[in-house]
Amino acid sequence: MNIRKIAAVVVMAVIGTGSVDAASTNDAMSPSGPQFTNFKDGDTVRNPVIVRFTSAGATLRHNMGHTATTMPLGHLHLIIDAPLPAAGQMVPMDSRHIHLLHGETQATLHLLPGDHSLQLVLAGADHHVGNPPITSAKIIIHVVSAIGAAK
Repeated sequence: MNIRKIAAVVVMAVIGTGSVDAASTNDAMSPSGPQFTNFKDGDTVRNPVIVRFTSAGATLRHNMGHTATTMPLGHLHLIIDAPLPAAGQMVPMDSRHIHLLHGETQATLHLLPGDHSLQLVLAGADHHVGNPPITSAKIIIHVVSAIGAAK
């Protein structure tokens, strides 16, 4: 076998066994994926709304044959009153999609009175949502104060 055929066989073997899986670690010490830490679904809040969260347990796992390495995945995005972007799609950059680029664990919002949905999604450094998406549960909060409210 010449060197080109050997190289092609090695490349095919690596490509055939390699995969990238988005996964959440799930053990007794770490919750699975991003979570809100100070609100639960149905809570009533006042402005300013300080939303706290964690991304504990969210990782990207690279499986290359018999070895696997785990590394942090991208950054969180706080989605406000909007649907999640589909897997593989980029998270928009607007007032309803807050990009938490620096590992923030809280965000301060000024919301109009009424019900508002909040959800966290982890995306890569390129802002594309993984497949499958790693998200928090979607929660609805009820804002009762209009002080400082802006849309």
